[in-house]
Amino acid sequence: MTETEHLLVCLAEECAEIQQAVTKALRFGLQDNYKDSTPAQDIARELCDLIAVVELLEEAGVIKKTGTIDAIERKKARVWHYMEYARARGTLE
Repeated sequence: MTETEHLLVCLAEECAEIQQAVTKALRFGLQDNYKDSTPAQDIARELCDLIAVVELLEEAGVIKKTGTIDAIERKKARVWHYMEYARARGTLE
């Protein structure tokens, strides 16, 4: 396995861990305190871990984050657009 492949595996693992934290929040609530941290805290921690791996991929020259600010703003606009569409369709409160 190359260093790039290792980092890509780490990226996939972090994405899966975010998914797990989000599903627990949906099942039990963001502020559930069953263990030492809440699902909200778990999501924040996993997102930080993901950002760290993304930065390592960038430092290794595997990805380039050029233009990400614009891309992030476009994604936010799409999410808000579809939230309003879902609200209009009656599927979002």
